[in-house]
Order: sequence, then C-alpha cells, then structure tokens
Amino acid sequence: MAVPAPLGTEDRTARLTLRRPDAWRREDSAQADLRVTGDDVVLTVRSRPSDRTIAEEHTSLLERLPGSVDGLRLIGSDPWTTTGAPARLVEYVRPDEDDDIAGAHLLFVTGRHRVDLTIERPLARMLATDDLVFALLDTVRATEPTPSRVQRDLEALPDPAPAPEVDGVHVSPQALGTLRSLAGRRWNPTLLRTPAGRELIDVGLVGRLGTLPESTQTLLEPWAGDAQPVTLEQRLPDGRTTRLQAWSETVVDGTDEADAVITGLSAERVVAVLAGRLGIGPAWTFPFRTGSLRADLLGRRTGGAESAPDLPAAIAEADPRLARFWAAPWTVSSLRRPGKPNPILVVRAEGQGFARVGRTEAGETAFSTDSPANVYRSLVRALLG
Repeated sequence: MAVPAPLGTEDRTARLTLRRPDAWRREDSAQADLRVTGDDVVLTVRSRPSDRTIAEEHTSLLERLPGSVDGLRLIGSDPWTTTGAPARLVEYVRPDEDDDIAGAHLLFVTGRHRVDLTIERPLARMLATDDLVFALLDTVRATEPTPSRVQRDLEALPDPAPAPEVDGVHVSPQALGTLRSLAGRRWNPTLLRTPAGRELIDVGLVGRLGTLPESTQTLLEPWAGDAQPVTLEQRLPDGRTTRLQAWSETVVDGTDEADAVITGLSAERVVAVLAGRLGIGPAWTFPFRTGSLRADLLGRRTGGAESAPDLPAAIAEADPRLARFWAAPWTVSSLRRPGKPNPILVVRAEGQGFARVGRTEAGETAFSTDSPANVYRSLVRALLG
C-alpha cells in the first residue's frame, strides 16, 4: 500500500498505541483520551470500562450511530484483525454544515475496556486519504492484548437505511425533451401551443410569456454543451426498472416510459441518494469459492429473465455461499460514468450482500463478492473523483 506520508510519530494512551504522520498535531481534549488533526483528518480515541463481548459492543454501536446524526448512513462493517484484540471496523458517512463527512470507526474490546478510535475527513477527500487512513489503522495495537476467538456465527447486522427521496418537479417525457431543447436557445413562442410547452408552464419551469426563471436556467446549464451524465439504472426484484441521471447538479429521476422528477442536487446529495438506491449498509463480505460463471448463465440472471436460471448443481454444492446469493432476490445496478466505455455492474442479493460482475473472457464472466464500502467508493469516484 502506498502511504502518502510516513507514519513516523507514535502516540500512546492507556489502551492503545498507534503511529501517525509527524506533521499531524496532538490537541488537548477533555472529552477524549487522544485527539490528533492534520491533512483534513481528525482522529479521536475514547475508552471506557466494559466487560461486554465485541459482538455486543458492535451491535450497540450500529444501533446508536444512525440516530446520532440525522442522515448518517452506515456504509460498511468488517472484522478487524491487527489490533491484538477482538475488533470491528465500521464505516459511515454523515452530513455536516458544509460538507459530508466520511468516518472510519475502529472498535475493540479487551475484556475490561471498550476502545473507540474514529477517523473523520471530508467526503470529497475520502479517496485521497484512504491509503493514509488504512495504513494508520493497521498500526493500532491494544496495550492489553486479548486473544480473538474464531467466530463461526457473526452478529446480525441492521438493514440499510432507506434512500432519501428526490423532491422536484414532475414532468412527462415529452415535457422533459422540450425543456432540454431550450438549453442554450431562446424560447420559441410556438412551443406555448404544444402540450409539452403548456405542461412546462403549468409546473412553473417556464413563465407565462416564455421567460425562464433563474432556477430553470440553472437546471439547463449542463445541457447547453455535450456533457454526459452519471447514470444509475436498476432492475428491481419485482422486475421494475428505474433510472437516475446526474449532470453536474441537474438530476433527472425517471425512465423514458414514465413521468420523471427534475431537480437540482449537489454532488454529495446525489451520492447519498444513489447509496440508498443501491441499498448500501453494513454487510459481512466473504468471497465465493467460484471466481467466474458462464457468461450466458449470468447474463440471463442479471438480464431480468422471467424465470431466473438455476445455478448448476455442481457449483451450488461446491460453493454454498454462492448458492445462497444466487437464490436470493436480486437488485441489478448499472453505473455509467462519463468517458468510461463500460458500466460498473453490481448485484445486491437481499440479505446476502453485494457482488460485482467483471469482464468476460472465453465465455466466462468474472463474478465476485464486493463490500458495500467499496461499492460506495465507486459512487464517490464517479461523482466526486
């Protein structure tokens, strides 16, 4: 792993040691055992007496975190093995006054204490600081080493938070097409006499005399050129399809066959909406034994065939985890990014987690599990990267 800054300084509390960049500053804090800041990162360590297991403390944390900040989304939860004590790493994103904040919360227990280490940074800096954050987390060691028992059954995880609603103006496909045709042009009075033109006036996107309100002009700005949107298309377990497109801060939520919602959202709000649509939340991620499947078989399963094909018996017997994933209801999501020829294809199996569809070679398509936190990073890369 490439670390952008040497981890040359050791910090120690009564419960842990860690190494961090020399340039970071240690700050006094009455509410924390340790507080360090630098490179847009804020690191905080707190501890308290506890004799509970890591499963109990982790469950308590996942119950408490979403209620601590309105709009906070849990984006991942994984066992963590390098601290010398039973540990979990929980990742989340929370709204803030100016920017959304990405957090990594390392929780471990020693049998006598619970220790919480949080690292927060602006969401826009998430990808740029990931290597440093995870390198630092790898240096964290408990000062009271506690053996970790192999757990056959991990604790249950909460369902993902629902997707935020997209509020805006509802328009028909015809009205949306007419609106887009106005980008970079003057209003054509003859449009007043078309059903689509009258609809734009009725919903307030165009004035009675053909004037364009400032809010409409802002929505039209990305359409004046040849900018391409970030597009999320989904096939839901019940067969319905959805589509959300984002050009800069202009968002259209709807397909060509039904009315759409048009609105303005910041890129961070679009990330939040798409994370909800994808169903990103805590999920245990363990690899399939099978690395690829026949392209035609996987194509029928992801393509929305009326009856899902069965997984071949030999594969199901050899790979029970894949068999459970295959049998669960699927949401198939395609994320298209400007300038990229191929979409990111992600499958969420209800109650089973995520998998990513990869390249096809010689009739075999790569198919592997993926963590919700990695899927979330794909959204960040597409919209903020």
